[in-house]
Amino acid sequence: MGSGGDVAGWFDAGTVRVDMDRCEIADEDWLREMLAGVRVVFLGETNHFVHEKVEFRLCWIRALAAQRKLLLAEEIGWSDGRRIADYILGANDAALARAATFGYRGHLRADRDDSPKGVFADSGYPYGSMLAEHGRFYRALRETGRIRDYIGFDIDSPGGGYEDIASSRDAMADRVPDSFWRRLERVTDESLLDEAARLEALLPLLAEPALAQQRQDLLSLVESLRYTGMIRFAEDYEAVRPAMVYREETMKRRIRQCLARLPGDTTLVLMSHAFHLAKDDSDIERKGVGPGGDRVSSLGHYIVNELGESVRSVWMLYGGGEDAQPLPDLPQRANYPRDSINRQLAARFASPVVLPITPGVRGGLSSVRVGHMYDTVVDVNLGLEADAVMFFPEVTPLRQFW
Repeated sequence: MGSGGDVAGWFDAGTVRVDMDRCEIADEDWLREMLAGVRVVFLGETNHFVHEKVEFRLCWIRALAAQRKLLLAEEIGWSDGRRIADYILGANDAALARAATFGYRGHLRADRDDSPKGVFADSGYPYGSMLAEHGRFYRALRETGRIRDYIGFDIDSPGGGYEDIASSRDAMADRVPDSFWRRLERVTDESLLDEAARLEALLPLLAEPALAQQRQDLLSLVESLRYTGMIRFAEDYEAVRPAMVYREETMKRRIRQCLARLPGDTTLVLMSHAFHLAKDDSDIERKGVGPGGDRVSSLGHYIVNELGESVRSVWMLYGGGEDAQPLPDLPQRANYPRDSINRQLAARFASPVVLPITPGVRGGLSSVRVGHMYDTVVDVNLGLEADAVMFFPEVTPLRQFW
């Protein structure tokens, strides 16, 4: 693959106006036609650590919410997702402060250090700006009044589930034996794997359908501990492949469960890196260690090709700029080559714009070079992967608003 096709024909085929001040997409007829008959929409960002990703998400979620009720699923930990849902749907203003993604540490053990020591050692993760940016996003979601539910479908920082289960103790009083609570307690100086095994042995006690939420909380605890044990001492990106396999399979299970209970009047919207949401993995060149460690299919591929769901996918692309990604050995500034679709879009459009990928232009986008986070450029059959692109000429790092 490589740059080629009738990219200019795509540019000339027509754009959809975006009101960035209000985060609104103008052409409702086109949106209605694009979304007709689908249960699942992918919102694929190409960088988690830029300010503009919130505008991207809000524009599309507001457009979708005007037509359907929404079940939102984000590439964020399951336990953190429980807290975020409490904020969005329960109007609990204190809930976000208890999410590990935003810097919460109350769930961590005092007798054991589980923090990564290898390639993912914490070198300044932007917790404050993540909280600020996501906070303004979740506040806006509250205001739509059309969010039926929200989940995080990723692996957690280990430990949050203890608090989640404890918060349900009164509701569980007549459904589990007293021994459950004794066995749930942390054992001093136990290893990650011993802790995971102890918790896994408790899962049969939560088999009753009325305890489905608590079972998922407990299962998330087990998964987060096992994943942490796999990734904690990885010295390079090659060594993380097994952990990436485990993570992707966990995400698939959670989304499969969402689809099984999705009401007929509700659309499932997945928010994640675009490559996790590939319609077909073979349409995207693999560089480095990608979704599923490049050993199992990505979440998106699984939804489309194994579950057989019809989906619509929107990608966020940008021409250049900086981000706030925390890995010290990888770049924060985009410097994409001239033949990348990013640079070609930047040469044509000076402000954010939505470009539909209609059947008439798909063939011209069968082989384009797409830049994303870490200043990485890959060959993509964009004509098949996406149904629309939202383009920002330049992105900026995450910001702190409070």
